[in-house]
Amino acid sequence: MSSSNTSNGSIHLNRWEIQILKCIKTSSKTEKKIAKEVAIDISVISPLITNLMLQGFVERTRKRRMHFSSKEYFSTTIEGLAALEEATRGTSNAFWNQLTSILKDHGERMLVEWSNKSLPFKITLGAINMTYRLAKNHSR
Repeated sequence: MSSSNTSNGSIHLNRWEIQILKCIKTSSKTEKKIAKEVAIDISVISPLITNLMLQGFVERTRKRRMHFSSKEYFSTTIEGLAALEEATRGTSNAFWNQLTSILKDHGERMLVEWSNKSLPFKITLGAINMTYRLAKNHSR
């Protein structure tokens, strides 16, 4: 579900993160507009964008429309453009990287579907995810 930096410095972005970066590459867009263009529910787009922001690939700006309302717009950073270029560059491993990404995304989708049907399974997946994130952040 999430992208990662590998030990050799290369960046792996899943296909949804690549689509998001491509979507906001040329102009800033709201979360709702990104979700519509990428054809993913906004509840799924939100954590993907947050993850990209934490990695420094996406930045958020708030534009005031009136005194009492504002909208958040998201755009790709220089680091995001570099990551997108690296992820989409044709390499000898491109086929295997894409296949791995598709299988990983499909597996994650299946886990989400199963977790929606079972509360104990959902809690277990949440605990595993939290443990993984803590270990990943602690190792940096």
